[in-house]
Amino acid sequence: MKFIKNLGKFLLVIYVIASIALYFTQEHLLFNPDTLAADYTYRKGVEQKIELKDGKYLSTFYNTTNNSKGVILYFHGNKGSIRRCIRQANMMEDLGYDILMPDYRSYGKSDGPMESEAQFYSDAQQVYDFLKSKYDESEIVIVGYSMGSAAATYLAGENKPKELFLVSPFKSIVDLKNRYVPIIPNFIIKYQFRNHNYFPKVTCPISVFYTKTDNVVKPASTEALLDFNDHESVYELKNTSHRGAIFHNTFREILIQRLGMN
Repeated sequence: MKFIKNLGKFLLVIYVIASIALYFTQEHLLFNPDTLAADYTYRKGVEQKIELKDGKYLSTFYNTTNNSKGVILYFHGNKGSIRRCIRQANMMEDLGYDILMPDYRSYGKSDGPMESEAQFYSDAQQVYDFLKSKYDESEIVIVGYSMGSAAATYLAGENKPKELFLVSPFKSIVDLKNRYVPIIPNFIIKYQFRNHNYFPKVTCPISVFYTKTDNVVKPASTEALLDFNDHESVYELKNTSHRGAIFHNTFREILIQRLGMN
């Protein structure tokens, strides 16, 4: 019995240490940025810097078109930077819309560090407010992929954009955590990204895309999110992975159907 008690104490200590370590390192686990040199230039479009409430700046890719019908605000996933994700933005070209894609704090040429979920949402709203100074809100289309679905869902719930497109979204980071490692306590997750809190507030048309073979965002988490709104259109992306979802022909085809061609 003494051995079992000591083993239990040892495992408890290991559990507490691991939980504390996760709390202080979760930014490095959730966010996987590439940084870009200050003199780096994009292959197309221009860099648009957007000032934040604390005086720091987000770097964004801004590509305009003649006779624009509006703007697509695209939030990429948790890996890389605009340099890596510009191919994703290509899926939204030739629709007659300008495209603006921000890099999150510490990504690309954006200032850092990333410090809190509230900061993440505030930064997204600052980007949206910048676009509202140039476009009518009815001309703003929001697209969010993977982690970018957190910024996209939040903005669509708190504002009145034209449409919302979500690719591989999740119910919340807590929900994903519980599907992978439920032993970790929920309260230590700093970036909970509870998309299900904002999804019911969205009143614009919603298009959701997911693949049942997603090995990053479990499809069950996407399906759980769908329970929180009853006016979305849902599209299964066949024969692809999490990475391939944003490049899938079905995503492009629905964009064309909903937004038209240039």
